[in-house]
Amino acid sequence: MNTDVLQCFIKVYEKKSITLAAKDLFITPQGLSKAIKQLELDLQVELFYRTARGMEATEYGELLYARAKHICYLIEDIKKEISITSESESILNVVVTYATTSALPPDFLFGFSDVHPNLQIKLKEFPDEYPIRNLFQEEAEVGLVMGHEDIDNCDYELMIPGETVILVSKNHPLAIKNQISVMELENEPLILKSVEPGTEHGFVDKCLEYAFTPLVKHETGNIANAHILCESKGLVAVSIDFVEEALKNEKLKVIKLKEKIPQNIYLVIRKKEIQSRAVNLFKKYIKEYCRDSN
Repeated sequence: MNTDVLQCFIKVYEKKSITLAAKDLFITPQGLSKAIKQLELDLQVELFYRTARGMEATEYGELLYARAKHICYLIEDIKKEISITSESESILNVVVTYATTSALPPDFLFGFSDVHPNLQIKLKEFPDEYPIRNLFQEEAEVGLVMGHEDIDNCDYELMIPGETVILVSKNHPLAIKNQISVMELENEPLILKSVEPGTEHGFVDKCLEYAFTPLVKHETGNIANAHILCESKGLVAVSIDFVEEALKNEKLKVIKLKEKIPQNIYLVIRKKEIQSRAVNLFKKYIKEYCRDSN
């Protein structure tokens, strides 16, 4: 048995179809069926049975699936450790969310490989509202993300503290103020930054604490759209201080909130019994940048 066979099994389990799994794996359905049959012979059990809904796992298949993904992750980690120890090139899988790149731009992140030529960055960037926690159960080793402290099997460290700010055009009535309360926004039409499904924006939570529901006219994952609507439609946008500091739109006024609503950037690291040298070096690289920037 090898990890290629386990990956075939995992794909069939998740797709519930030999045909669909074979398409994703770029092999023939016949070849995939043969691999699954050989795995069943090796284990001396049936792993799947066919139903009207597709390939359903037997109890043995369920047991194998629970172990197979973990085994594949461990093998990949071992390969990376060996690669680093032997001083050959290694790849560090890093995920970031859009807002974090305002404070930690991609050119800086890729600069890690200039400092450590044998350690290459594979960077994946996702919208802030993307359900990123799933990535840390599969491919991501390190992440720089907004406000996540509930991803399973991960350690967290605050890198850059941020807070919610309000954004208006310079001819908006609120533009004469440098600081306002959430309560002053009760009847204002708002643009809100999208958040991960199943979660609520910290600003909305704060409004509900004051016993009112904010008048959200538009939700967007692109802060540039919020800028346009502030300028053209006179709407009020809920943004993040370090994002606005990076964009510096001279046509808009950034107003602080009296109520502090955190919008922090965290370094998220998938837990391992022995953390890789690449991860430790990347952590040091990020922390030094954040310390020097403050």
